[in-house]
Amino acid sequence: MHVLLVDDSRATALPIQMFLQQQGHQVTFVQNGRLAVAAYQASMPDLVLMDVVMPEMDGVEATRRIKAMSGARWVPVMIMTSLSAKEEIVSTLDAGADDYLIKPIIFEVLEARMRSMQRIATLQDSLFAILDNAFEAIITTDDHGVVQSYNKSAEKIFGYPATHMVGVGVGKLLPLSDEVPDDTAGDVGWGALAKRGRDLRVIGQRLSGEVFPMRVALTEVRRTQGSLMIGMVRDVSEEEEARRRIEFLALHDALTGLPNRPQFHDTLNRMHSQGGRYGLFFLDLDGFKPINDSLHHEAGDQALVIVARRLQETVGANDFVARLGGDEFVALIPGMDTPEVALSLGSRLIAAISQPMVLCQKTCCLGASVGVALSSLHGSTPNELLMAADKAMYQAKRSGKGRTCVATTALEEV
Repeated sequence: MHVLLVDDSRATALPIQMFLQQQGHQVTFVQNGRLAVAAYQASMPDLVLMDVVMPEMDGVEATRRIKAMSGARWVPVMIMTSLSAKEEIVSTLDAGADDYLIKPIIFEVLEARMRSMQRIATLQDSLFAILDNAFEAIITTDDHGVVQSYNKSAEKIFGYPATHMVGVGVGKLLPLSDEVPDDTAGDVGWGALAKRGRDLRVIGQRLSGEVFPMRVALTEVRRTQGSLMIGMVRDVSEEEEARRRIEFLALHDALTGLPNRPQFHDTLNRMHSQGGRYGLFFLDLDGFKPINDSLHHEAGDQALVIVARRLQETVGANDFVARLGGDEFVALIPGMDTPEVALSLGSRLIAAISQPMVLCQKTCCLGASVGVALSSLHGSTPNELLMAADKAMYQAKRSGKGRTCVATTALEEV
């Protein structure tokens, strides 16, 4: 054991120190309470033997401060006093001391008391070994939100060592954000969070400053000396990223990252229901199949990714581009209501797609045929507009490819 021996008399302490060292214990000797507190903080011992009457800081105050620093991890403090000093014994025990020895110290009694303390410490160590090997971070706080215990998983998740967190407000781990209101951040405990529920998703903050999502399950243990709040914390960063990825793939094309067919139909229906004018462009690539057949699917995939990027770069920031599947793309352009403007944009889209591209270390060229339908002219429903744009695209194909055709009205067809 590592024993912190505190006595203002070196002559009195020397025999005790020699006995403890003969028994194989490590001994740190200091001569007043102030030095005892500093020594305890520098290297937490397994046992403190504390004299009561000392200069600068007596044993009562030193015991109180040491117990305040211990948090949930119990370190026994045994005071050493005379048989007649009943008031000293009572005041020191009230300050947090665990046992006392009567001077002059009988070594056999000291050894027996140390064995008794060691048995209790062994039980504690077993408990903390279980907590330290738990997957979740387990952090306990008192009524004031001051951390009492902080396991190994908490160290891994937050980056702070236990020595930096025990005795500190748990609010250090909870940054101010939209999800953690002002009344649940700062130097507050789990109790403030518990007002919102016992199983919460909140934002945590690591030592590095990185914020991350976490789930906190809270339990309150009522004690005569004040409640103990237990927070079991799980870092859900990977789960949140997986959820976001699933949600993204549900509405986006996995290859190009563009919105997919379901999101296109949702956007088309929403734009149409709002009543504004817009243009619907239906694009089909020219020359894609030969590239896909001769250079295989890897080159075809590269070509689709490049085309998607070029389409996004050509349209406006508020315009919508999606991949329907295969080599078919669509674009929704708000505010477009004249064929002349549609033909101009169609030409720019074809020009962007037709620029040479390097696929599997070979320079290749693609083209596109574009059909356009305008909401003000070519359909009263989203489905009618889509069919009109599709029909116009096939007209562009039949007319020689690499061109834009605007859909015709029923009167024009007649």
